[in-house]
Amino acid sequence: MSNKHTVVVILEAKQGKEKELESALIAVVNPSRAEESNIEYRLHKGIENPAQFVLYENWISKEEHQKQFSKPYILELGARIEQMLEKPYQVIFSEEI
Repeated sequence: MSNKHTVVVILEAKQGKEKELESALIAVVNPSRAEESNIEYRLHKGIENPAQFVLYENWISKEEHQKQFSKPYILELGARIEQMLEKPYQVIFSEEI
C-alpha cells in the first residue's frame, strides 16, 4: 500500500463556459506541481464530453493536500469556479492498493 494521498476531481462546465473553465484549471496546474508536497498533478479533458475535466492529483499526505486550499491560486479559482460549473464538482479521495 502506498502512503500517497490521491485525489480525483471531476468537473463539468456550463454550456459556453468550457474554455473559461479549461483556462482556469490550466492556471493552477504548474503552481500545484511546484508545491513541495505534490507528487503528481494532471489535468484531463473529456473526449466524449469536452465540457468535462478531471484533475488527478497525488500528494504526500492528506494534511499536505489540505494546505493547498490556503494557496492564493486555489483561493482565486475557488472564488470563480461556481459560475462556470454545470453542477457541483465531485471529489474522490483514495489511496493506492
